[in-house]
Amino acid sequence: MTREERLRYGKTCKNQKFDMSQGIICSLTNQPADFRVNCSTYFEDSELKQKEDYIKAEKEILNKTASQGKRFANYLIDLVFLMIFSFIFGAILGIVLAIISPSSLSIFEENNKLIDYLFGFITGMIYYSILETTTGKTIAKFITKTKVVNEAGEKPDFGTILIRSLSWFIPFEAFSFLGSVNSGWHDKLSKTRVIQI
Repeated sequence: MTREERLRYGKTCKNQKFDMSQGIICSLTNQPADFRVNCSTYFEDSELKQKEDYIKAEKEILNKTASQGKRFANYLIDLVFLMIFSFIFGAILGIVLAIISPSSLSIFEENNKLIDYLFGFITGMIYYSILETTTGKTIAKFITKTKVVNEAGEKPDFGTILIRSLSWFIPFEAFSFLGSVNSGWHDKLSKTRVIQI
């Protein structure tokens, strides 16, 4: 067994300590681990093991992170599908309002920026939140074979996706990718990543 393989055990053992000159060593022998197959004094520290597993998962996720090109393609494709969804949603909303309260349709005839923004916000929240909560993917992510995961590499819960979706509406959010490693504000604030499948 190599030193690196022994260190994998040592990093999660309750009987380990750190020495400035030797690195991780056995606290019982004050020597680097030298067992061949397994250590008879190994006693797993569940907290250290959990931390080590988290670091390992995080490294794997970083290696799978989707490129900026794929992220930009996702943005453009989703923009097209979001416009289509907005048109369909607006048509359905118009039909429902025409049946329930025809006089309320006049609000859409005026050139009201607040109503336009509110409609865009609602349709965007519905589009991103429902798709990413249920599948981890928007339509663009299905096409580019990418998906959203949390920092542990698992499917994010609804609250996480809600924060992610809300973050899309921060002014200049689209520019948050400039000078960054494939991560925008909506990724950082929600603690999510988009990975290649």
